[in-house]
Amino acid sequence: MISRGTSQQSSAPYNRRLVLDLIRRVGEISRKEIVHQVSLSPQTVANITQELESTGVVISRRRRVEKSRGQPPIVFALNPDGGTSIGINLEPGRVSGALVNLTGEVQSRRSVNVDTNKPEVCLDAMLAMVAAFELELENQVPIWGIGVSLPGPFGAKELSFVGPTVFDGWEDLAVLDQLHEQSGHHVCYSTDSVAGALGESLYGAAKNFRDFYYMHFGIGLGGVLVTGHSAYQGASGNATELGHVPVSMDGKACYCGNRGCLERYLSLYALGESFEDRGIAAPDAGQLETMLENNDSMLDSWCRQATGYLRQAVCFIENTLDPEVIIIGGSAPVGLLKKLTEEASPWFHSVRGGQGQEEQRVVLAGHGKESSILGAAVLPLYEMMTPSLDVLHRREMRESVSETLFGQNIRPRVGRL
Repeated sequence: MISRGTSQQSSAPYNRRLVLDLIRRVGEISRKEIVHQVSLSPQTVANITQELESTGVVISRRRRVEKSRGQPPIVFALNPDGGTSIGINLEPGRVSGALVNLTGEVQSRRSVNVDTNKPEVCLDAMLAMVAAFELELENQVPIWGIGVSLPGPFGAKELSFVGPTVFDGWEDLAVLDQLHEQSGHHVCYSTDSVAGALGESLYGAAKNFRDFYYMHFGIGLGGVLVTGHSAYQGASGNATELGHVPVSMDGKACYCGNRGCLERYLSLYALGESFEDRGIAAPDAGQLETMLENNDSMLDSWCRQATGYLRQAVCFIENTLDPEVIIIGGSAPVGLLKKLTEEASPWFHSVRGGQGQEEQRVVLAGHGKESSILGAAVLPLYEMMTPSLDVLHRREMRESVSETLFGQNIRPRVGRL
């Protein structure tokens, strides 16, 4: 489904993002094709592409054709060197960072083991990563901002900073304000599930979907509904928190205060707990991959139980939200996610289809374990590139000024996506 532009002068930022989003998804496209797709006037499209090219965000060239009469048309594509973004992913015991260009390519990676229970230690680690990435760029490519992904939910009194993903010692996210103040960069943050979803939306398996559900399978279990290019927020900003949906009335006690929550049966924490119940240390990512290769019997046993809960989750998501597709990603090894989805098939009947249908209802994320860190880096890019009116409105609600992109003054700040 293609969004349509508008000729109103006040809609210029929206139209610009609309054209930029189309160029990103198609790869390369001519002005005539853009006009046809977004229903803007030829002059409006010409003005937008000229502006995007003058700021270095897109590049143009003659389309390569074997045989044609006259000159081949000029096509536009994203300029990989038109800008970069720094992504930082916080997870228990580790801070990871990546430098990502406008086409979603990871230019550089860094990772460090730290005591994430101490916000000041995390801040030092993040600032050191930012400084290192800046040194690599040598001011040759503009940095659009810093994106930070971390476990959620946020601001939910009974759920924030509790459970296996907890950072003891954290009471709020003031450390992100300090990151913004000390780095001088615009900072976007979100839950790891939202970051992963937006990363898949721009550069992954959801590139051509407007409405999809992203399931984040990591130490915990999260999820987010993306509709019309925007992550659905809900009343308090913590919508579709899948992991704390009760699936067993008299099930295991959950750290949220309820019993039988889905995350207690379907997550890396739940997997590790099943090993520890048998007196065996929880396997790390490398050990899990070895077990998968060797068809380890204990892992197979856990997967058989977990797939039942996965089938329930998929049916619940489809019947309540009716997404075009469900994409599963996160920090779990790709091999584990593949094993779970293959063994869970055939899926339960739902509004999306019945057993035995060939259509793909559930697919794996395009970037595997890198979904969260790529997603974090995507947050500033997404805020600048998405044609979502909701995201655009949130940007316009904040005042601005430091660097100019697309002819707009933008002041570094902290914002949640």
